Amino acid sequence: MKIVQISDTHLSARGGRTQQNFDRVVDYVNNQVRPDLIVHSGDIVIIHPDDAEDRAHAHALMQRFSAPVLVVPGNHDIGEPGSAPWKGIGVTDERIAAFETVWGPGHWRRDVDDWTVLGLNSELFGSGLDREAAQWAWIEDVAAELPDSQRVIVFLHKPIWSAVDEPVGHAVDIGESRTRLLEILGKVSLAAVGSGHLHCYRQTVRDGALEVWAPSTGFVAGEGDALPGPLHQLGIVEYDCTGGIVRASYRSVPGLDDVAAGAVPEVTEAIDALDSPVG
Repeated sequence: MKIVQISDTHLSARGGRTQQNFDRVVDYVNNQVRPDLIVHSGDIVIIHPDDAEDRAHAHALMQRFSAPVLVVPGNHDIGEPGSAPWKGIGVTDERIAAFETVWGPGHWRRDVDDWTVLGLNSELFGSGLDREAAQWAWIEDVAAELPDSQRVIVFLHKPIWSAVDEPVGHAVDIGESRTRLLEILGKVSLAAVGSGHLHCYRQTVRDGALEVWAPSTGFVAGEGDALPGPLHQLGIVEYDCTGGIVRASYRSVPGLDDVAAGAVPEVTEAIDALDSPVG
């Protein structure tokens, strides 16, 4: 089985650079990689989860992939948990419902031969919503029924493990929820965890499982936001799942423009609109 992970496309109904990059990704994945499954690890839309036009436009674009596409939400798709979410955009039942109306459930399971692929909604962890309790119960049920012979790959937007040693002013991982989640995942044959959110590529091993940070296809982290160490280039991740072993590889897509967010007018104008709301 071959899986392609794409992340942080930040697509806008206005088009622009992020869509130009996405067009190149679609062509490369369909004609060069030809995966069995594509997973989008969140931040599908450009900035604001309440923009229904962006959401519908992104959904239409995603239909251009030849392989099946599964998605998990990012903070720009449904808001994020905590007392101080970015720009005050918190996760709510209404935002999740709007997302799921277009994309389907925010957590899901796909079984392929001896592999189980799980998608989790990272923005529920620590939210206190009833949906969080429902997702926890679902994760526990799945872990309890999976045999040891079934290898598991997990995808979610924010990393499970701590991404940085010091606070950086915004949420970069799932925080304290990691203890409970790792305890549950310790009951399954975990092969890999793929996340997005950080707009860079890194691969390491955590307790015998592969941890992958997927790069964005939209834009790289700007000065002051970029984490030291990882690869700060746009691209995709290819997972080769053979013989009970998963191998992940960064793939550079020809023609992608490694531009920072500040040089994408659609991004800067959307952020300015948040800072200067009309009325």
